[in-house]
Amino acid sequence: MTAVSPKRRTAVQILEEGLPHFEQFIESRESYIKALEQTIGVLRQENTSAGTSNLAIRSSIDELVAMQRLSNTISTTNDSELIVRELIELTRQVIPVIECNIFLFDGASRLSPLSSKSSPRLQQEAQQQMEAGIVDWVIEEKKTVIIPDLEHMISGANGRNFVIVPLIIRSRGIGVYVIHTEKPQQEFSNQDVQLLSVLANQAAVGVENWRTHQQLVKANEELKSSHAQMIQAAKLAAIGELAAGIAHEIKNPLQVLLLHLDLVEAGRPMPNWTQMFSKQVRRLSDITHRLMNFARNASEDVTMEPVKLRKVIDDIVAMVHHEFRGCGIEIEMDQGGDLPSVAGNANYLQQVFLNLLINARDAMPTGGTIGIALSLTGFHVCVRVRDTGAGIPPEVLEKIFRPFFTTKGEKGTGLGLAICHKIILQHKGDIRVESEVGKGTVFTMYLPVWRAPQ
Repeated sequence: MTAVSPKRRTAVQILEEGLPHFEQFIESRESYIKALEQTIGVLRQENTSAGTSNLAIRSSIDELVAMQRLSNTISTTNDSELIVRELIELTRQVIPVIECNIFLFDGASRLSPLSSKSSPRLQQEAQQQMEAGIVDWVIEEKKTVIIPDLEHMISGANGRNFVIVPLIIRSRGIGVYVIHTEKPQQEFSNQDVQLLSVLANQAAVGVENWRTHQQLVKANEELKSSHAQMIQAAKLAAIGELAAGIAHEIKNPLQVLLLHLDLVEAGRPMPNWTQMFSKQVRRLSDITHRLMNFARNASEDVTMEPVKLRKVIDDIVAMVHHEFRGCGIEIEMDQGGDLPSVAGNANYLQQVFLNLLINARDAMPTGGTIGIALSLTGFHVCVRVRDTGAGIPPEVLEKIFRPFFTTKGEKGTGLGLAICHKIILQHKGDIRVESEVGKGTVFTMYLPVWRAPQ
């Protein structure tokens, strides 16, 4: 074969020489593409897994947020039924629930259900476990136990269990959380038990807050009752102090009636004697009516209604004026024109003005003047009660509204002005005092004008 000069190689020769290298390129390229396709597949699979994982994470976060919200409700509510209801919703996110309830120790080796909607079956199971010593063990060891539902097993079925979780607050057992569930015992995980323990701890906080609230409500009711009894005692004490004057006020119309009755029986009736009889009987009726209104039991709840202060003060002045006049004390009234009603309780306000009038009388043993003035100041009716008595020294003035503080010795209880201060505050008003030794004292009260509920 004729040799071909290197300088005269044809294109075919060049292609033939390069062909093996081209085939190697093709093979490596195909391998690269296959590897790339495999990588893409792996990436797609990982991306799909990541998406599923993200969804699972988001779902878990949503569950945690829901559990946190419900847990906050349990630990802050003052409604025992709501505590159990929200606890059931939380528990259902952990295990299936047939029914459940919180059972608290009642101090007599018995368990009391927190919710009234507990079935007799669940109550019976809780009490049986109490008598068997299981509940004591759960509390002492601070551990959750899972007990088979024996009645369900006897009937030929299986899989139902009772879960008993301790309720612990400040290292002290207050009860147990009993759950009736269809979840088989072997399927319970440590995480399930831990979550149920966390829920029980939240429930224990809620139960403690609920108990504290119940105790505060009871204490408040007792306080209101004691306050009402104190008001009533002060009223009766005031009536006792005014008894002589009231008796004299009743005696006057009775004497007039008896005199005219004797004349009628003797056949010498006075002209218009029937009208006179009617007038004196109405007078007696008014006296007893005012006295009975004042003496009636003070209500524990101070219900507010529109009250005309002028009428309240007039009734009290009518009750004391005869005795005060006998002590050389004159009462001067400045009605202040037509004033709006205040938001108040007439029975309680009568006690305030009677206490102030009696204090003014005691400050003027040789007689004097009591001035009562009413006026409108903005959205308040202002009442000023002044006397011309001895006045109050500055060191005593700052103590006069304190309970049991008195300057009257054994005669005083120290409750009169303290009651006045309490009642005015209950009326969302204000009471102030000014005094100058040798010149007298002025009590000023501001009571809000009545506004009808919108």
